[in-house]
Amino acid sequence: MKKFLLTFSIVVASMFAAEEAAAQIKAGEGQVSISLESNNILYFNDKNLIEFNSKNEREKPFGSIDYLKVDYSKGRFSAGVQIDGYLPSLSGYDITEYQKSQLQGFGDKATPVTAFFTKYIQWEDQNWGVRLGDIYDQFGNGLIFRAYEERALAFNNALAGARAYYNLNNYFNVKVVAGMPRLYDMRVPNWIYGADLSLSLSDIIGWNNGLVSVEGSYVGRNQKDATKLGLESDYLNMLSGRLNFETAGFTFRGEYVAKLNEDIHNRMWPASKGHVAHVDLGYNYKRFSASATFRYQKNMNTPILVSMNNLYGGNVMSYIPLLTRQHTYMLANLNPYRGTTVFTAGEIGGQADVYYSLRNKKARGKYWNFHANISVFNTIKHKMNGKGKTIDGRNAWIDFNFDVERQWNKSLKTTFLYSFQRWDESLNHWDSEAISAEYCASHIFVGDVTYKFNKKHSLRVEAQYLASDDYEGDWVAGLVEYNFAPMFSFYVSDMWNCEKMEANYNSNTDKNYLLHYYQVGMTFTHSHYRAQLAYGRNRAGYVCSGGACRYQPAYTGVNLALTITF
Repeated sequence: MKKFLLTFSIVVASMFAAEEAAAQIKAGEGQVSISLESNNILYFNDKNLIEFNSKNEREKPFGSIDYLKVDYSKGRFSAGVQIDGYLPSLSGYDITEYQKSQLQGFGDKATPVTAFFTKYIQWEDQNWGVRLGDIYDQFGNGLIFRAYEERALAFNNALAGARAYYNLNNYFNVKVVAGMPRLYDMRVPNWIYGADLSLSLSDIIGWNNGLVSVEGSYVGRNQKDATKLGLESDYLNMLSGRLNFETAGFTFRGEYVAKLNEDIHNRMWPASKGHVAHVDLGYNYKRFSASATFRYQKNMNTPILVSMNNLYGGNVMSYIPLLTRQHTYMLANLNPYRGTTVFTAGEIGGQADVYYSLRNKKARGKYWNFHANISVFNTIKHKMNGKGKTIDGRNAWIDFNFDVERQWNKSLKTTFLYSFQRWDESLNHWDSEAISAEYCASHIFVGDVTYKFNKKHSLRVEAQYLASDDYEGDWVAGLVEYNFAPMFSFYVSDMWNCEKMEANYNSNTDKNYLLHYYQVGMTFTHSHYRAQLAYGRNRAGYVCSGGACRYQPAYTGVNLALTITF
């Protein structure tokens, strides 16, 4: 509690100081920008949350993940530094579990306080640029290489090294990178290096009615002890080719990536080569638009550090996100798709979206927005690890959903969402390797109403229902949110299961609870800062951001999130 109150006091004081500091943002002829993000949780014991009080009980009742970033720019020159603090880290983040696995048997040190520094200097001219230090970048869709930060998951695999690029009148663009990647709170002594080339054929031939470009990339990884882990070489080499075409509202983007030699995709599987094919299609005309994405992948989640130990989801140098709709409503996101590559080494599938907007030119404050989405993924034919059996591919996930948004007038807006979800639950267990599927299905209904009393005051109400004969049965959820624009927002929510269920999937207990997952909170936003304070019970489940997910254990506690930028 003392650490939580101290953090709260320090950051609140910083918020009030921000107004004064904002006037000092100029530094000579240059400019300084500063941002601070702090995410804190004070955990409480909750006898109803079996998972929290036994299996995943924290060694410390308080956790905090903090980011302080300072950048300086003057003309074409820029430099910066970022400090990541884990004081200690929060439950459910991969870095927390990784630190525990490295410090087993050290008692209180199982949740250590650590910090990590990233820094850079950069010069960008009109047609070229050079950056030294920590690098964030990606080639193409990121299927072959992506160095990025995702704070919602505490992922950061920035390369400590160098990047240079050159652009010739948009006809020709080449980029090279090399460096040692970050893995959680350490710098891995492996070298990752690569080059990316792009040719704009439409610019070269002077075609102004569309875009045609061809692109290609090479990426390598060098790990000195890789052969000791069963790989044929300490070097991994990968190639990709891409084609982009756009004209008259139509878009086509295709990419193919291949590993040229064997790599360990997952600790459950032997070393093997891999490949992925990815296609994006799109079309838009006036108020209508449609898009579709298809992908086939096998053995392509490329690790930063090859190891027979489980180094969790942050151990990747590529980016192969889950291609499903990222739902924001509580019950629609209760059981998100997590992929099948852990169990089958690959998958095939995709998603499609259709949008249409119906508007009346005479009544601009009234409109209809229609949206439909479907995502389908199947496993691929594979051998069961260690059992020598070959299993044919089968359906792993379906989500068909549509939503209708209606703006009735300047004050009233309503949204209705329906989602049908079906998934193979047997693929969500490490020890299953099930030959047959165990399908679960749910029908989710959401009603969302927003009413604006005036320019500053508005009320939003959500009502949600999940109907299912499988897994956990029916669920109900609701939310009431009141906004005092532009500074304050208050909300109360609850989510509960209507049928008795085993609490938080803990197979070691036969206790069942009709649990309420309640939340009450407020948000304050003003000028350079934003603060969010909430208290409640959080259900065990998956937190997804940008198509990647992490497991979040159940907990009850106070959440304090603060952001300051100037």
